[in-house]
Amino acid sequence: MLGLLLLLLTVRMGVSAAQSYCDPITQYEDNGECCMKCQPGTKMTVKNCGTPTCEPCGLDEYQETYTTENKCEAQPYCDPNKNMNAGVHDTKKKAVCLCKQGFHCSSEYCETCIPHKQCGPGEGVTSEGDQKHDTVCHPCVKGTFSNVTSMYDSCIEHTKCPLDSSVQEAGTDRSDTVCVKNRVHIIVGSVMGIFGVACCIFGVFLYCQRKSNSEKGTKLDSVESIGPTAIYRPNEPHEEASLFPGPQTPVENEDRSIPSQEDTRSFCAMSLGSAGEHGRSENGKIVCSVEEEGKVARLPRQESQISSSSTVGFSS
Repeated sequence: MLGLLLLLLTVRMGVSAAQSYCDPITQYEDNGECCMKCQPGTKMTVKNCGTPTCEPCGLDEYQETYTTENKCEAQPYCDPNKNMNAGVHDTKKKAVCLCKQGFHCSSEYCETCIPHKQCGPGEGVTSEGDQKHDTVCHPCVKGTFSNVTSMYDSCIEHTKCPLDSSVQEAGTDRSDTVCVKNRVHIIVGSVMGIFGVACCIFGVFLYCQRKSNSEKGTKLDSVESIGPTAIYRPNEPHEEASLFPGPQTPVENEDRSIPSQEDTRSFCAMSLGSAGEHGRSENGKIVCSVEEEGKVARLPRQESQISSSSTVGFSS
């Protein structure tokens, strides 16, 4: 009896030693030996303690741990009719059914997915929805607005009118501020534009005027360069007076001033003798007349010289 107890105690100690020697994760004990398991994502098709035969799991299967099983676990079914999808399949992990974009779980167990809430006009998104939570909205505060229905957009600040504009319509929580250009600025801009055009036109006018005056001055200089006109001398009856510029050289230091009083009296006396008592010449023009004693009204020098020449010629 005592011997039997000792035998049982020895066998148990041997089994305990064998179990403590094997790796509980990657190995298993078979008849006192440590045998290898198949890796995650595979299944054991041939059980062999030293070199087992392992094959990969199928497309819709998985195996998360080292195993001695000859089949893999089936992936959970994510029903698309419940707005779910499984994402990327992995043979080493169990798939997790996820809600599609824009949906969240309807309950803690996520059996179905429902759409996120959409924030309407006058509301902004405080936090966007995710797999487990719905979208949270809040009213737009003063100075902001939202005029769309969205599950992502926040409230927008009202537009600030620039200095040259004024507020035509104040913004609300659903509409933006409407700005309009100030009429004064429009008028000032128009006046400045007209003034600029006028300045351009005036500048062109001054330029043309200056150019015209310059051309006239050039013509006058060319006329003066021709030379002085020959002067008719009444004391030389046999010389014919020249009415046009010519090569004749005028008498030096000739006095071109108005004839003296004695010359004028002699000329008038001769003219009256030929014109008659009324002081008219043959062609009907008045030659001269006596207004006061010692004062005689004189014709221009040219007419006087011509008349004098005619008289002298006649008297001779």
